[in-house]
Amino acid sequence: MKNDLLVLLDYWEKEKGVDRKFLISSLEKGLQSVYRKREHLDPNTQVKIDPETAEFYFLDENGNKITPPSFLWERIAAQNVKQIFIQKIKEAENNAIYYEFKNLENEIVSGRIEFFEKDNAIVSIGKAMGILPQKHMLPNDHFHVGSPVKVYIIEVKKPSHGLYPIILSRTVAGFLKKLLAEEIPEIKEGIIEIKSLARFPGDVSKIAVYSKNSDIDPVGTCIGEKASRIKNIVKELGGEKIEVVKWSPDPVEFTANAISPAKCEKIIFNEKKNEATCWVSKKQIYLAIGKKGQNVRLACKLTGWNIIINRLEEPEKSVFLNIGISQEVAKILTENGFETIKSILDAGIEDIKNKTGLSEDIVMQIVEKSKNYSGGDKSEL
Repeated sequence: MKNDLLVLLDYWEKEKGVDRKFLISSLEKGLQSVYRKREHLDPNTQVKIDPETAEFYFLDENGNKITPPSFLWERIAAQNVKQIFIQKIKEAENNAIYYEFKNLENEIVSGRIEFFEKDNAIVSIGKAMGILPQKHMLPNDHFHVGSPVKVYIIEVKKPSHGLYPIILSRTVAGFLKKLLAEEIPEIKEGIIEIKSLARFPGDVSKIAVYSKNSDIDPVGTCIGEKASRIKNIVKELGGEKIEVVKWSPDPVEFTANAISPAKCEKIIFNEKKNEATCWVSKKQIYLAIGKKGQNVRLACKLTGWNIIINRLEEPEKSVFLNIGISQEVAKILTENGFETIKSILDAGIEDIKNKTGLSEDIVMQIVEKSKNYSGGDKSEL
């Protein structure tokens, strides 16, 4: 029996990672409990097990060895002690798994699909089992029993009966972030920093990257030659599109980058409302908003601003261009309230000079050309 106990202690310690001292302590408590129930053992008497020989002995309240009760070890092992020992070992094994995997929270691990419970996948990862809930799978994830899988540990809970303590995911932003670090050495080494990241899992993601080294292009480095680096990640994510943009401390530049591939013509911020209003041309509206509003929503998450997309009204061709006035002068006239031929003819030369800052010679030419064009008719053209 002693040899069998030593074998068990070695097995649970080496193969299961359960601390030997914990095993012995648990067994001592089990023996003590049984002896007190069956043999009315004195409460001050302790049962001890030698960790090297597996011999057990009894100590009185002064720590002296005493003659053990007549109750045989074999009978005890066959009954209550065995149950207590197994229970304690299971608790110790669960605790060992908990502390091992608690250190792996927010990390990627490789596993294997063992079986399915409803729509959830049960994944073996080393000595433990984790659960990959259906809501944490990507739309294009189609696993079978035995399929290898990369997963992200989002939480490790204290062991509880009937529950899988390790919660896994493939949809959280951290999963993509870790994949990028695995694939792109410059991110792993800290040369390039991921400043922010936003995802619609399985569909599209945006990543804002930055490098303190001005000689390194963070966007090009992340994408790789012929998009080689991004392609591997896209494959792992089942075709999820990944857009990489450059982060900037300048909110105007960063917001413009975040809304790409659309081109912003003007951005105005309202810090009180945490809003950024972006004006884009009519042709850029769809690009700015994106399919199902995804582009602007990702940009909001990326920047932290509530981004509003407005269409920039494209001015009609100035009538002044039709009468031989240069575009630069026509712009000055328009910006100062002179938008029609009639408005020029209604105003005096001095009024136009004062409002626009144009020279008298130029203003006289404008008035002359306006008169010739209208034929003296002041009706609005």
